Amino acid sequence: MRGAGESAVIDVLRAAARPPEDADARALTHGFHAWPARMHPYTAARLIAASPPGVIADPFMGGGTVLVEALLAGRPALGGDVNPIAVEVAWARTRCWDRARATGLEETAAAVVAAAKKLRAARPVPPAIRASEREWFDPPALAEAWSLAEVLRPAVARGDDVARMLRACLSSIIVKASRQVSDSVPMRDTEHAWIPSRRVEGWFIARAREHGANLAALADRLPRSAQAPWIALADARYPPPAPGALAAVITSPPYPGVYDYAAHHERRYTILGIDAGIARTAEIGARRDVRHSGTEEAGARYVEGMATVLAAWRRHLVPEGRIFMVVGDGQDPTGPIPVIPLMQEAARKAGCAFVAAISQPRPSYGPGGGGSLGTKEEHIIALGRGAP
Repeated sequence: MRGAGESAVIDVLRAAARPPEDADARALTHGFHAWPARMHPYTAARLIAASPPGVIADPFMGGGTVLVEALLAGRPALGGDVNPIAVEVAWARTRCWDRARATGLEETAAAVVAAAKKLRAARPVPPAIRASEREWFDPPALAEAWSLAEVLRPAVARGDDVARMLRACLSSIIVKASRQVSDSVPMRDTEHAWIPSRRVEGWFIARAREHGANLAALADRLPRSAQAPWIALADARYPPPAPGALAAVITSPPYPGVYDYAAHHERRYTILGIDAGIARTAEIGARRDVRHSGTEEAGARYVEGMATVLAAWRRHLVPEGRIFMVVGDGQDPTGPIPVIPLMQEAARKAGCAFVAAISQPRPSYGPGGGGSLGTKEEHIIALGRGAP
């Protein structure tokens, strides 16, 4: 593991990058919902512990790992993401529900399943949904997923938190219920196994039971000072108007050219009736940028986007605060895109001070996960706020 910069900070980053073998990446609510390139909870916890007292921010929160660990540490936290699915997942993983409310999810899920069966008997899947999704779902799976979402929709619209939580549970099984390869590979699976009737509704009840138990376990672990984080659908380039003084920004920005996050969640947008919104237009470092514009132009846009993010957030840091970024090298059709030079240029443009970085090799694969394209690295980068 290579390191550069201040030796004491390098030691902190190295420790954060080495989860013990018994560190469970799915503990508590961490295993609730798949998310590509998710940060290990141990890494988030170590970086939080290395930060001065105060608020933790994650402007690329994804599924909310940093926010869960901030909650466990008794830290106030705020998070944002351009993807509405991220907002729902992070919200669902960070609720401070008591045991009775959390464990009651399974019973409510069973009632939703019963209502969905009645709905399917009365109404078919709408033609527009059937047309867009028939290549992605077996008919029984599509009917069950659609009807569950349809039953939950009115209660979610009324602001019912239990219905919102159950919609997140449904979201967590949508890709499993489909013909999509995985959450990180938005392609149809040529070896897909047929999903029969009642399978999706069974998964839904099981997920509600599991998540309810994990929410209850989370509540048992929370310190008295714990408070649910502030979560918003937001472009990382534009912090909330008054976030206050931040102890640290701990985040995992997009790896340049690796993912199109909006594409990964297309099945969810359609089935759950969620508008993708700014996820399609505001994503930094999307794979489609490299494909459409070429590596050089896409890299320049990545630098500009990240420079804007860093400049916007650094001004809210306390003097000794840090920006910690967990990020990997990017990918173009010919091989890895080294991300450290891009981040160094973004930090320079933003006025941030480079403090330290560590790097460790990871295998690199082509689209769909096949075909080795050599070796790329993953990094943890520490920046300071720089001159006022």
